[in-house]
Amino acid sequence: MNNDNHQADGVSVHAGFPNPAADKTLANLDLHQLLVQRPASTFLFRIAGNHWHEIGIFDGDIAVIDRALSPHANDIVAWWNETHGEFELSHFKTVPKGGEVFGVVTATVHQFVRGRGEKGNGTSSSAESHQNSTQSHKRQGG
Repeated sequence: MNNDNHQADGVSVHAGFPNPAADKTLANLDLHQLLVQRPASTFLFRIAGNHWHEIGIFDGDIAVIDRALSPHANDIVAWWNETHGEFELSHFKTVPKGGEVFGVVTATVHQFVRGRGEKGNGTSSSAESHQNSTQSHKRQGG
């Protein structure tokens, strides 16, 4: 099979009915490689609430946040809301004065099925434990 339809990140493009034997030529798909450009400055937050559902960010989604990026006006950022004692998402241009921007949201992960882990385990694989020094945070307001 011609490898012209394979990209370096493991994503492939198919037209027509794929040949099952061609699966052996596919590179591994590495979500860490696709979503995390700078592991030392990347954090994962679990989203609470449906305030962003109109753009496809839902309750329980995972936001990939890079603290090393400089935000632009229309970037979605995570910022600390001192009044509510929790992180919030906003477009950078709408963060209130005095709001401390934590980082830029570079991606979100939406799980269609959760909680179907091993028998007796009420959760799927833990998104909060991430490898290669990428840190995960979940902040709860009080």
